[in-house]
Amino acid sequence: MLVATIQIAAMPAASPSPSAAPTPRFDLKASGSNVFVDQATDGRGITPPEGPGFANGSPISPMSPYDWFTGAPVTPGVAGIAQYEISGTYHATGLDFGATFGIGGLSGSTTNALYWGEPLIPNLNDHGLSRNVPYEILFPTHAGQDDASVASASLLGASIGAADSSWRVRGGYFDLIQSDRFVFAPPPLTDAVPSLGVQTAETLGPGMPSIKDWTAAPSSLPLLGADGYWHRGGLSMELTDALLPSLPNTNVRLTMGSLVLDRGDVGRFSVQVAHLWTTGDPILTTSFFGVDQDIHYGTQGRLYTSELANQEQTISGARAFFHPLKGWDALAELGRAWYDAGLVTEPGTSHFGNYEHFSLARHIGDDVATLEFHRFDPTYATMILPYGIPENIWSVAWSWPGVWLKSTYQLVDNSVIGANRAGFHFKYDHNSKYLEMHASYGDWRQLIPETEANASQVGFVDGFFLLQQNGFGTIGHDRQLGLYVAWHLPSDDFAFDGVEDYLNRDADPGQPLDVVDTRSPQVVVSWAHHFSRKLLAVGGYGRYETIGRWAITPVDAIYGVGFAGVQLATGTNTALLVEGRRYALTGLPSIPYGPPPTMRGTAFIVDQKVSL
Repeated sequence: MLVATIQIAAMPAASPSPSAAPTPRFDLKASGSNVFVDQATDGRGITPPEGPGFANGSPISPMSPYDWFTGAPVTPGVAGIAQYEISGTYHATGLDFGATFGIGGLSGSTTNALYWGEPLIPNLNDHGLSRNVPYEILFPTHAGQDDASVASASLLGASIGAADSSWRVRGGYFDLIQSDRFVFAPPPLTDAVPSLGVQTAETLGPGMPSIKDWTAAPSSLPLLGADGYWHRGGLSMELTDALLPSLPNTNVRLTMGSLVLDRGDVGRFSVQVAHLWTTGDPILTTSFFGVDQDIHYGTQGRLYTSELANQEQTISGARAFFHPLKGWDALAELGRAWYDAGLVTEPGTSHFGNYEHFSLARHIGDDVATLEFHRFDPTYATMILPYGIPENIWSVAWSWPGVWLKSTYQLVDNSVIGANRAGFHFKYDHNSKYLEMHASYGDWRQLIPETEANASQVGFVDGFFLLQQNGFGTIGHDRQLGLYVAWHLPSDDFAFDGVEDYLNRDADPGQPLDVVDTRSPQVVVSWAHHFSRKLLAVGGYGRYETIGRWAITPVDAIYGVGFAGVQLATGTNTALLVEGRRYALTGLPSIPYGPPPTMRGTAFIVDQKVSL
């Protein structure tokens, strides 16, 4: 990044030794992106039978038209987005004052702009707290049906801190400096960020390759509020008071503190406490312990909704990472959470929940073998929080990995194991100059059956399996196999990225809606060629299949996508990505004897990044 510096004071006389940068002075920098998205999709699957109900809040969700690897909708439309963040810093004697402004706009398909471009700056991002883009869930049949034009400019944040970076106070939109993700993880992105290809949702690999000049996009949404950070030596502390994404007429507030002691090779130790509460209108959720419980019987099982308001959640945790012996790593994470809400069916039934994670890793040359144990109670960190808009993401009942209650996000990281699960996870990693290999096996079981009685208890959540009638509860089982292998040559990389998820829950012979017996193999193969440090091309193919039975519905569908792209540095301060995809879905319908989900389409994305 090139930084323009305006000198306000005269430079000191030359001396034999280098001198520190003079103060006061003013630094100005800008960064942003210009993105063009053109997507064309056709076939019966672009108008799913569940579409109208899903757009109006029904939990009975469609299986198409979506990209199964990211969950993002593949609806026809053309969109253009231009957005920039301009940051200025005034360096006074001993202090730095900073401010950031966001300016940008979009035109065309709001669905494609919100789900297929670079993460939008906060004043345009409807997934967060912005209300500027007129978006709603739609299933257009041709381009132009969800178009809008929006422009916005806003102050995004300001800060003051010590010149030596020993402390800083920020206000506005910001990302956390430190946080243990089992206590609090910022809301993850729901869009498919432009890249050179696809990867499995639970990949063990490092992600798609990119050139050095390409700036990676953030993986989560920023917070809005105030934040203070202080550190001295290996000790650091962060205090936060912020708002989280929420629907219109509701608010979610977070207050949090964390303390970290980082002793380098000795280890890292931390404690953290987060408290959250909601205010405003009741929200309709796919949980069962709120008021106005409703069970939606259908071919996808017993889907359910209820209304919640005035939620309150406290999460505390402690973490220790250390080396008990030479060549060994040990990790222990312990959390406890308390939850309650004002609108619930059975007041007084809330109960604290625990989180436990223990890991032991052995280094053997270039290899690392890791054994982990996870326990995630059904009442740990189960506050129900929607994004700023109802999300249009792939969420048919048997989709895997299951999205956290479809259009909502969870306060902690559930990417390995979700609520109401316990079990073991084994990983083996090999990294050498020419061969990279990562393998894993996970085996987890439900802790408590998700019966109507259990799910009515305040704060009880299961991350995936659906409701069972009282007296017929059974224990479900998750297993996962993963393998990533890459062969690195001087100018080429060949990669195999594979994951297979197994879900099983036996059922009473008289309860066919409780049956779960599915497996979901996912494979991505790719070839990357490095023409130089500034030019890279990638091509490959991804296949995602789901096979088995869910409730009374036979499941057998295949989503495939071929992709190719180039990434190049076009100047000192600019880089360009051009990506093309051809995708198709075929298989059995989501409703027995209903219309098939068949669809096919093409996506073309151009992403230019600029930094000055």
